[in-house]
Amino acid sequence: MQGEPGTAQGERAQVLVPTFIASTDGLSACFTWKPNVSAACSPALAPGTATIKANTSAGNYNPMYYAVTGLPSLFWTGAKAIYAMRILSSLISAAFLAVALTCLASLQRWKLPLFVGSFAVTPMVLFLSGGVNPNALEVATSMAVFSGLCLAWERTATGGRWRPALASAAVSAAVLANTRAASLLWLALAVAASLTMFGLRPLISILREKFFWVMAALVAVGCGLAVLWQKSADSLQNLMGTGINTPPIQIVSIMLDRTFDFAAGYVSYLGWLDTLGPSGVLAVWAALIIGVIVAALCVPSRAARWTIGFLVAAIIVLPPLLQIPLAKDVGIIWQGRYILALVVILITACGVALRSFNVDLSGVGRRASLVVLTVMVFGHIYSFIYGLRRYVIGIQDQSNWSDMIAAPQWQPPLGWIALAVAYLVVLIAGATLLHRSMTALPKAEERLAEATASTPSST
Repeated sequence: MQGEPGTAQGERAQVLVPTFIASTDGLSACFTWKPNVSAACSPALAPGTATIKANTSAGNYNPMYYAVTGLPSLFWTGAKAIYAMRILSSLISAAFLAVALTCLASLQRWKLPLFVGSFAVTPMVLFLSGGVNPNALEVATSMAVFSGLCLAWERTATGGRWRPALASAAVSAAVLANTRAASLLWLALAVAASLTMFGLRPLISILREKFFWVMAALVAVGCGLAVLWQKSADSLQNLMGTGINTPPIQIVSIMLDRTFDFAAGYVSYLGWLDTLGPSGVLAVWAALIIGVIVAALCVPSRAARWTIGFLVAAIIVLPPLLQIPLAKDVGIIWQGRYILALVVILITACGVALRSFNVDLSGVGRRASLVVLTVMVFGHIYSFIYGLRRYVIGIQDQSNWSDMIAAPQWQPPLGWIALAVAYLVVLIAGATLLHRSMTALPKAEERLAEATASTPSST
């Protein structure tokens, strides 16, 4: 149900929702854009399940994501329903991220693609996954589409089982098309990048296969429904914001000046744009992303280099081009997370490009893998606790970390310490599994190493 759209630009739509959901509209008003104010000032959810009118800025957004993540509200009420919706949203995003990483791990030379692919799961991706926002699903499905297609094209060329990979890409594509208004663009770029990387020959070789056309039909239906919704709901209109009368060339200049500012939104922006993530976390991921881009631009494959160059150019050029037609209605509203889906495709593509390098992970490579994963775990947990700090006690000019333990003003369910410990355990477990799989020797190499060790040396 779309509700009653606003009658003027910037006017929010009205929808019928249960009372407890309607009351979430003003919960954050007391601390939004006030990073030094904790979430303790937020009022409690209004009781009751009676249906009332509420305002929303997402009234004309594609309903697919909200229809699924809103299911818990049919069974629970109050804060329990809100948290259940957030958990369900995170699980759905995690499922598609798992599909993407599984596809990368199934490539012939999979170690660097999988390792670099883990860089794409930035603290920002996980932060968005924990909210009721389709942005995280857009990112996860974009990565799954590209990774699935790369595996399908590789297996098509080598005679492997390409159908499961193509099916995962097709399902992800159908979901991606119905996440946000710009998602069709990311879908097109994911497909284009995969074909640029592997060429058209794998695609041409399966054009006569019935299974290919069934998957193509699935994607077409998903894209058709997305276009139909955008046309009927006018998804790009009635957005929040104030228009500006600025020449396009000036908008392009402003957007290009802010290119690196937007990059923070790829890594860690915690909530509104009032809370930038820790500078150390931004530095870590900046080094990782720039490093893999430089390395990928040096691979022998010309097709891989062209793919990376194409995606880098798209990330720089598209924000100004997309902002120009919107500026007159909503002003310059761009955030880094709006193009995060394409950034994730770029990082994943760098990993796929680097598969041409043979990496020795038995010595220095093993230690380097351990160091990088340790730094990433630290970055994730530091960003997580920093975000909790913003809500528990607020970000003050002076250091107030001790107050999180001694004088917390607000607490999430189970308490912030329990959540941080649980998150750290999950991070360490994931990093350990990745490190062990990366550095494990194949059976043949294990037998050779054992034989070499057991052979007495000659003097």
